[in-house]
Amino acid sequence: MHVLIAPESIAPMLSAVDTAAALAAPWREAGHQVREMPLGTGATGLIDAVSAAKGGTTHPVAVRGPHAVAEMLLVERTAFLEAGPVLAGAPQPDAHGLLGSTAPVAELLLAAQQAGATRMVLGLGATAMHDGGAGVLSRLAEAFGCSAEPSADTLTALRNGVAGLQIDVAAGTDLPLLGLHGAGAALARYPGLDATIAQRAENRVGEQVSAWERADAGTVRHSLLTGDRAPRPGRAPHSGAGGGAGFALALLGARLLPGTELVAAEVGLAEAVAEADLVITAAPALDGDAMHDGVPAVVGQSAMEVGLPVVAIGWEVHTSRRDGARVGISATYPVIEARMPGSQAPPSPDPLTALRARGVRIVKTWAQ
Repeated sequence: MHVLIAPESIAPMLSAVDTAAALAAPWREAGHQVREMPLGTGATGLIDAVSAAKGGTTHPVAVRGPHAVAEMLLVERTAFLEAGPVLAGAPQPDAHGLLGSTAPVAELLLAAQQAGATRMVLGLGATAMHDGGAGVLSRLAEAFGCSAEPSADTLTALRNGVAGLQIDVAAGTDLPLLGLHGAGAALARYPGLDATIAQRAENRVGEQVSAWERADAGTVRHSLLTGDRAPRPGRAPHSGAGGGAGFALALLGARLLPGTELVAAEVGLAEAVAEADLVITAAPALDGDAMHDGVPAVVGQSAMEVGLPVVAIGWEVHTSRRDGARVGISATYPVIEARMPGSQAPPSPDPLTALRARGVRIVKTWAQ
């Protein structure tokens, strides 16, 4: 039996590579052919997934600020980077109501250019850092020696500065930058922030976005095919990724793509699924988000196209069998079974031991 193990990280102390290895071991011990394919959401797991699939060389990237080091994976002339490490922390509102700076994202882009890359794949997720992408644009203006004020001339200069680099954003969130359900409104969910802080940041970012959208309108070549149906850049899906860095990069010509789908395409998930008899995937929680655009959904949909069964494992399971069936998931399992009411809770095993134990039980159920 040919089994494909295609999970993301299932617990904070376990990478996607660790998760795949733990789930693969019982199948190999039972004599089955196994392929491990770690995945990620773009916000996390991008470099691990691509490195496992394609190899490449890694380099540290130092940026300004307290969170000063990121990692760049070079595969031929493509640079893979994750912005999470340089956008971490709990920022305090500045005098304008903005939270931290997205400038380190610009430094990742500059590092990719300096490494000779012609394409950059950048993982961007949700973050409490939130300046609407102003830091990205300001830092690039500084590097390219042009004005940072919103204008058609500024945008043209910035676009010329990155013209030799194709930028693909693997967005780990589909939130737009602005709006009732945008990244600004979501700030109130973070510890230490509240609705008042979120609203102030939204107001300031909205002013900036309007200025940049006017500048963009002065440079856009309108298509007769699309007309004006495309959403404004500040309200487009994924523009809120990285605290507005997604919006800034889109202004410069970047493609904002669903992170999980982009990671899956980079590592060749569809081709691997076509060669398997059974697919095992895993995520920290099997919930509505995971079954909408998370790793289990993308794996399930790929397998559904070729009629393969998919087993999904989550540290927590909050979905029904019907929810899973919609995206091609045949069965879902928690890592640790829920205890019966009134029974004494057993000692909690470490995550790796618990995951291996669940993997053994899945082999007994699904091996042919």
